[in-house]
Amino acid sequence: MRKIPLLLIFVLSISFSSCSKDDDDKLCLTCEVEGESSDQLCEGMTDPDSGDTVTKELLEVSKALLEAFGATCTLK
Repeated sequence: MRKIPLLLIFVLSISFSSCSKDDDDKLCLTCEVEGESSDQLCEGMTDPDSGDTVTKELLEVSKALLEAFGATCTLK
């Protein structure tokens, strides 16, 4: 009987300590083509074209591809 409250306390402490609401660590891609800025695409968002979840790798590949075609992009 004593194990249940201890287990509950342990699970709650793990869940509260592992969840973070900070968005500071998310990467976002912003590109500018011929003076016009595009919409910002951030890690964890849903890609409006494909419906896939945006990952860090997808942002890096997109940045390289867009810069190859003359865009100026920043990944922050």
